[in-house]
Amino acid sequence: MKQLKLMLNLICIGLLFIPIGLSCMETKLSGEFWGRWISEIAKRKDSEGNYEDKLVSNYLSLERGYLGLETKFSEQVKGRFTVDIFTTDKTYEYREYSLVDSTLSYSTKSGSIDGAGLKIKYAYLDFGGLIPVKDMTLTAGMQKVYFGSIYDWSYTLIGKAPSDEHKVVSSSDLGITLNGYLPSGFGEYQLGIYNGEGYKKVGANLKENTDFAYLGNLRVTPITGFTIGGSYMINTVERDKKLDGEIINSSYEEQKLTDIYTRLAYGPVDLTGEYIIKDVDFPNVKDINKTQAYTATGISIFPCLNLKAYLPYDLQLVGCYDIWDESDRVETDKARNKVTASTIGVNYNFMPDETDNPAMQLQLNYTTKKYDEDNSHSDYADGKKDSSQINLQLKWKFANTL
Repeated sequence: MKQLKLMLNLICIGLLFIPIGLSCMETKLSGEFWGRWISEIAKRKDSEGNYEDKLVSNYLSLERGYLGLETKFSEQVKGRFTVDIFTTDKTYEYREYSLVDSTLSYSTKSGSIDGAGLKIKYAYLDFGGLIPVKDMTLTAGMQKVYFGSIYDWSYTLIGKAPSDEHKVVSSSDLGITLNGYLPSGFGEYQLGIYNGEGYKKVGANLKENTDFAYLGNLRVTPITGFTIGGSYMINTVERDKKLDGEIINSSYEEQKLTDIYTRLAYGPVDLTGEYIIKDVDFPNVKDINKTQAYTATGISIFPCLNLKAYLPYDLQLVGCYDIWDESDRVETDKARNKVTASTIGVNYNFMPDETDNPAMQLQLNYTTKKYDEDNSHSDYADGKKDSSQINLQLKWKFANTL
C-alpha cells in the first residue's frame, strides 16, 4: 500500500512537468507553502461527565503546500495543474464492512499512512473564444467552485471561507463552467455543472451520488469599490438507492444552497459580508424521531484594515464575526448545533518582489468559539464545547516563467 501511495504521488508530481515538453507559448511554475502553529484549549468532558478546560491540540504543521504549472498554449487556450501537499488532513478514505442480521453494510472511514498527503487541487483548461460571446471562457476539469467567497478567498484571515468552514461546498470539483464578465466592468458571472463531491474522494468512494450539481453565480459592481452578488447551487449527497439490492438509502440528501455576498473596499478599509442558507431534505427518512429536513443559516462579517500607507511596515489588522446555526434538527440529532466564532488578527507582509507584491506573510490569529447549549447536541464535536485557539502562520510563495 505504501509503495502504491508513493508511486501515485510521484506520478502526480511528474504530471506537473508534461507541459514543458509540449508546444506552448509560455509556462509558469508557482508554489505557495503555509507553515502553521496551532494551539487550542477547549471544554471537554471529564470522567464524571463534567466540562473542564483542556489543551486539546498543540502542534506544528505544513497546513498547505501548493505546487503548480500554468501553461499558455495559445492566446485562447490556457491550462492549470496544481497539487495540494499537506501534513494534517487524512490522506485516504476506505469502507469498513460489517454483517448485521445477514445484511452486509458499510461505513466510510478515513485515515493516514504517510507523513504527508497529496491531492490534485486543480487540473483544467480554459477555452476562450470557443463560444461566440464576448469575454466568455469555457473551463473544463478540476476547477474552482464559484460559490460565495470561496473561489477568490485570499486567506488574509488564516481561517477558511465561510462556505468551506461549514462544509456547505467544496473549494474545487470536477466540472464544466462558463465564466464571463459583464459589459463596462460591471461584474462577472459563472454557470457550472459539477460532480458535487469535491476533490478529496477517490476509488470506491468516487461518485457515491449519481446526480450532477448545478451552480449559478453573479456579482455586480454598480459603483467602484462596492460589490453585491449571489450564488445558488442544487446538489445531492450519496445515492437514492444503493447498488446492492436496490435498497433505499436513508443517508441520501437533496440540497439547495444559497449565498448572498457583499463587499465594500474604500481606501484602507475592506469589509466583506456573507449570508448562507443551506436547505437539506432527507426524502427517504420517514421516522419522525430523526431529522427529515432542516435549514441551516450562516452570517459572516470580515473586516480588514490595511495600514501600509500609514506605517513604515506593511501591516493589516483583520477580524471576523461568524454565526452558524444548524439547530433546525430534532433534539436527538448529534449534528444539531449553533456556534458563534470571533477572530482578531494581524498580518505582516514582507519580502516584496519586483512587482511590489510580498513573497512572504506572517499571520497571527486568535479565535474563540462558543456553542449555544440549548441549540446544540451535548455530544456535538465529540463533546468539545467553548474553545479558544491561537494560530501563527508563515506563508511564502514564488512564481517563475520557464
